[in-house]
Amino acid sequence: MIKIEVTGNSIPEVADKLLAIGASLRASAAAETPRGVTKVEGNAPKSALVVEAIESQPTTPEPSSTPAPAASELSFETDVTPVVLAVVQTKGKPVVEEILSQFGVARASQLDPARWPDLVAALQDKL
Repeated sequence: MIKIEVTGNSIPEVADKLLAIGASLRASAAAETPRGVTKVEGNAPKSALVVEAIESQPTTPEPSSTPAPAASELSFETDVTPVVLAVVQTKGKPVVEEILSQFGVARASQLDPARWPDLVAALQDKL
């Protein structure tokens, strides 16, 4: 069993983190694999959630040789978040923070959707 505690200073921040975890699990698990169970522990603060997940082998997305799609074709949950998480897993959080600072944001969710293709391309260059 794997337990992940997600904390944040606000509900939107916790929600962003949970969406990122969900997208990562969805992208890495096979279609027939049962999902984990999400619950709030009784004595945990409201901003702390515990996620129980079924342990699986980690997967790393293969870098694509095709150009990044236009912003109107990208979904934050399915296109941006998995790439951010892949770079964090392979290169570390400081690498992602450095790239995000080049875009003038601290978090990928704060970036204007029109700039998502540029962010995805910059992150894929690090993979």
